Amino acid sequence: MQKPSIAWHSVLAIVGMTALAAVGCGSSNNSSPSESPTAPKTTSAVASPPAPSTTPLKVNGEDEVVGSIDSVSGTTIKVSGPQGSASVAFSPSTKIRELTPAKPTDITQGQCVTIRPASGAEGGTVTADAVVIGMSTGGQCQKTGGSDNAGLPRSPLGGFRGTVDSIGEKMIVLATIGADGSTTKTTVQFTDTTLFADRHQVNPDAIVAGKCIIAGGTNDTGGTLQALTINLPLVVDGKCPQPKGS
Repeated sequence: MQKPSIAWHSVLAIVGMTALAAVGCGSSNNSSPSESPTAPKTTSAVASPPAPSTTPLKVNGEDEVVGSIDSVSGTTIKVSGPQGSASVAFSPSTKIRELTPAKPTDITQGQCVTIRPASGAEGGTVTADAVVIGMSTGGQCQKTGGSDNAGLPRSPLGGFRGTVDSIGEKMIVLATIGADGSTTKTTVQFTDTTLFADRHQVNPDAIVAGKCIIAGGTNDTGGTLQALTINLPLVVDGKCPQPKGS
């Protein structure tokens, strides 16, 4: 959420998605960005907020705020996004994760990664639009279907995550576990435009103006989102991820 090109059309959430939201099927603890491969598109420190809209957001049963951080005061975040201006409040129990640039050589066998496909489908051969390292839940590389987006821009093809089974030249084989316990293996191919990122837990001081945010939780009676999760995705070409359906 410094990197290869990525299409920013309507596309959540290994935050995610919020779900593109771990190493050895555990969370990565890296807090510094890695160098990313040379790419025609570049990231920007400050995102341009999209045109406002009054459409409320509800994703996977949670209220959601998506956009660019305007300011932070104490534990309150002011956000500009497709839904207009919004306020997000966080607490010590809020899970805060950030995406930073990565590169293919950062991927190792046994890691839990999220794939956003540009083409193909899980169980076959997929060309990856984006690969996110460090997506685990409770130390487990759990699959959650189309909600696997890891803070990446949402994709009509959704996303999926699994454990790196093997690594080859510009490709990996990913093993995913179904609800019935069955294992599915997918060959994931990389191109020169595949985006690579690392998602890891960060402290509240990582929440600063200019970054993108995907926050999930419950709106209180005053209209402030009480965040259970905050994801800080990459800013690509000056843009933040768009809400589901936008």
